[in-house]
Amino acid sequence: MLTIDEVKNISFRKANLGGYRPEDVENFIDEVVATLEQNKKDKVELVKKLDILAKRIEEYRKDEENVRGALINAQKVMDAAKKDADIKAEEIINNAKLQAQDIIVQANSSVVEQKNSYLKLQADAVVLREQLLEIYKNHIGLIEGLPSVDDMSNKKAELDKQFPTTENAAYNPVAQAEIKKTVDEVTKETAPQDKDVVDITSEFSTDAVQKAAEEAVSAAGAEAEDKE
Repeated sequence: MLTIDEVKNISFRKANLGGYRPEDVENFIDEVVATLEQNKKDKVELVKKLDILAKRIEEYRKDEENVRGALINAQKVMDAAKKDADIKAEEIINNAKLQAQDIIVQANSSVVEQKNSYLKLQADAVVLREQLLEIYKNHIGLIEGLPSVDDMSNKKAELDKQFPTTENAAYNPVAQAEIKKTVDEVTKETAPQDKDVVDITSEFSTDAVQKAAEEAVSAAGAEAEDKE
């Protein structure tokens, strides 16, 4: 195949009469024709390739538009999802705050209720204490009204003095006669005739009464411990 430079620089041999040799000119023309035909074919191939490339470029452009549209749609979806997520997150946070506030309010209410219950128990205990103190005061007043060991001893001495017997007083016939007469009258009305009158004052000595009182106090203390 000829190049442009070869076509430009071609030279023909001259004939004897000063002209070009026909065979050289014909050969050159054949080569030029072959080159032009080849160029035509190459041009056609190039045009086909350009058409293919143009179609591909158009397809790429369409794909690019599709991709761009998909990206835009994806961005919109992402923005919408982010917006929804932000709204839901805000709702969750607000609900959590409300629930926490409710828990705090309920806890405070429970604390107040427990405090009030405790104070009510304390108030009931105070009332019970005052009632018990009043009862104990009344009991103490009643107890103080009961005779003591000293009162018993003094009363025994007084009775022994008013009503002496042969064991603790000198024998006085007149006094003994009066006492016997009085005793006989009393026992005649209150006791069977076949029973003797027994003087029980001798059993109530100061030591015996003191011992009985101590035993009563000890028994009361033991009973209180058992109840606790």
